[in-house]
Order: sequence, then structure tokens, then C-alpha cells
Amino acid sequence: MTPLPFTFGNALNHFSRTGGPKGFLWKYALAYGLCSLLVQVLSGYFMGSYYAAIFNPATFGDERAINAALTQNFGRIMIGYVISLVGGIALWTVFEAASQRRYMRSEGFSLRFGADEGRLLLIGLIWIGIFLALYVGLIIVMIVPAGLLAFLASSGSDGGTAFAILLMFVAILAYMVFALWFCARFSPAAAMTIRDNSIQFGEAWRVTKGKAWTIVGSWIVIMLLSMLVLVVLYIAFAAFALVSLVPALQGDADPAAVMSAMMTPQFILPLIIFGALYMFITAALMHIFGGPAALAAKADPSWVNNPEMDKTFS
Repeated sequence: MTPLPFTFGNALNHFSRTGGPKGFLWKYALAYGLCSLLVQVLSGYFMGSYYAAIFNPATFGDERAINAALTQNFGRIMIGYVISLVGGIALWTVFEAASQRRYMRSEGFSLRFGADEGRLLLIGLIWIGIFLALYVGLIIVMIVPAGLLAFLASSGSDGGTAFAILLMFVAILAYMVFALWFCARFSPAAAMTIRDNSIQFGEAWRVTKGKAWTIVGSWIVIMLLSMLVLVVLYIAFAAFALVSLVPALQGDADPAAVMSAMMTPQFILPLIIFGALYMFITAALMHIFGGPAALAAKADPSWVNNPEMDKTFS
């Protein structure tokens, strides 16, 4: 098989050029949405009593009643959080494996938990560590200009304060660009792990040499397009929701009346439709977002001439 050359256009559209059985993207997105909904329902089942107290019009704004509900349901709330956390990690693992098998082996959609998923779980844990380290780094980057800003503000230096604010903005922006580039350098790790049937993380740095900014650019375009789609979705939901809440918002706009209106089918039905569409779209974007890094792994010069490649795509 002749691999796609690593270009910006191919990276951006790699999700549609993988080969293999048709219908992968919609099956992937639908399955992810349903599984995600199941995890949320299970988590919500244990946390439902607490949520009921928060959104109950009779106790809305009653801090004592909400705190009592928190105390009474603390154990169930913790179970709900554990289900949400473990379920989220499990979902990412199995669906990331399915996504990368599509990219690297042109397979159809399938879910399982085997060796691929076990190796990707470790890759995911490494990423969690990296994200935590990057978060700490962001705090450190903010400390210096924030301290300078506090000092200049206390001294009454208007010009110096403006400079400190500008410095903080530039420092945060530069750090965010660095973080994107750094993540891009290791982004093919999951694809290479599926490709080689062994955990690959450090090797991703070599594979992305000269390709990181192309990956970052592809990510930015995908993020901008996804934001546009999601903004349209949010506006549509807000319009339907506002229509259902107009009677409760008239006059004094009693918070209890607003909460009661939010419990009506006119509000809940658009919310359910919005939630379903949101999960479907974000699941599809999860697969699409992995395309540029997967193409970098597939275009790895040390692998494209490997006899195993022909076996993979035969």
C-alpha cells in the first residue's frame, strides 16, 4: 500500500482517507454517544437525590437544605463520581483503540478490551501526567507577571501596570503555543502503539520532527470548525429554551418559577435533543482530531518500507 504523504491537507482530511469498511464515523459517534449516556445515567442514578434537592423549586436557594442533601447522600455522590471517572477512562481507552485501528489498520468499527486497549491505557495515564505537569507550568508562568502586576498596582504605576498585564497576556499566549507544540510532538504515541503492538511514546518525538507545526495547524482548523458547529447548536438550543422559559421570566422572574419551567417537557425535550447531538458531534470530532497525528505515524520513514505494513493493510 502506498501511504499518503504528510501534508497539511492530508492531515486535515485523514479521517476520510483511511480506507476500510464504510460507515465508520457515524457508527463510532453513535456508539460513543450511547455509551457516554449510559455512564452518565449510572452516575446520575447515584447522584440523583442530591441533584433533585438542588433543582427542587421548593428548596431552590436554600443553602441549609442543599447542604443537608449533600451530607445525606455523600456516599452515593462519591460512587457517582467514581463511575463517571472510571467510565470516562474506559470509554477513552476502547474508543481510542477503535479509532487508531481504523487509522493504522483500516479496520471497521469494533469495540473490545484486549492488548491494544491495555497498552493505550498506559499511554493515557502518561498523558494525564503530562497534562498535570503542563498545568503546573502554566501556574508558574503566571506567577511572575502576576507578582509584578500586584507590586506595580500597589505602587500606583499606571504605565507599569499596563506593561505587567501585557506581559502576562504574552506569557500565557506563548506558553499555550508551546504546550500545543509539545503535545503535537508526542501526539502519534497512541497510533504508533497500535501500529507496532508495543507501547511507543518517546519514539513519537522522532516521528514528528518537522511535522509538529503542521499537526498544530490542523488541530487549530479542526477546533475552529468544531467551535462554529457547536456555537450554532448552542444558539439553536438557547432559542428553543428561551421560548419555553418566557412565561416564567416575565414580571419578577421568580427563581422558583424559572426552575419549575425548566422541569417541563417544553424545556427538557430540546435539552435531550441538544445533549444527544452534542455527544454525537463531539465523539465524531474525537476521531477526526486524531487524524493528523495518525498520519504522522503512518508516514514514519522508518516504517513505510517495513514488510509488516503490507501485512497490516492486506
